[in-house]
Amino acid sequence: MKEREVLAAAEAVFDAERALRRAADTVDELGDVAASSLRVLDDAATDAFYTHQEDRRDFYLESASEHLARLRNRSGLMNELGEDLSRHLAAAGSAVERAGRELARGTEGDERESEVRVLRTQIDVLSEVVTLARPVADQIIRHAQQAAESSAATDALMLLDSRVHHAGQRVNRADEDLTMMRSVIERAQSRARASAELAASLSYAATHPPASQSWPSGPPQQVHQPDKPAAPGIAI
Repeated sequence: MKEREVLAAAEAVFDAERALRRAADTVDELGDVAASSLRVLDDAATDAFYTHQEDRRDFYLESASEHLARLRNRSGLMNELGEDLSRHLAAAGSAVERAGRELARGTEGDERESEVRVLRTQIDVLSEVVTLARPVADQIIRHAQQAAESSAATDALMLLDSRVHHAGQRVNRADEDLTMMRSVIERAQSRARASAELAASLSYAATHPPASQSWPSGPPQQVHQPDKPAAPGIAI
């Protein structure tokens, strides 16, 4: 494998690691929004319960509507973050594919052939993990969209109960998907870090050949320098 191919593969691996780091950060943000949405849902469910009582019905109905509006905003934010997550995963997938193409080139006669094979195996596994993560991200987006639709404001008491219930189902499903996504992303990051370390080693080896190989005819011979004449004076 030529130096150019090694460096291109290494750069692609580094790009994949960066994209996965951004994906992990986005998953953390999604987790915070999902947790906040579940708290809002609890408040909405409590208000919806009290709307069935005559006492202060209008107050609780208005309060429940406000909670649904807050939930709708959070669902919209989850949708945006879900799309960001999909973009980061797509970038990681593209980088992994690029690394795979570079590593697929011939390595016959290359003293780094065994290391390249190990890196290629790491990349193949990383590709599978990233591929697994992408449909989970799509599910998170879909649940967020459905939660936003379910949290539309309403003045009908029976419809209010139904919307709070359906929105709760969707947010809970999104939260479950996020738990799965964290596990997948952690696996992907672990593989990416190991791949990046090996790619960095290969990259360094490609750009820093051993000293014995840096001279066409071997290292230069030291030229004997004649001793300087001793300075006049008395030897002690």
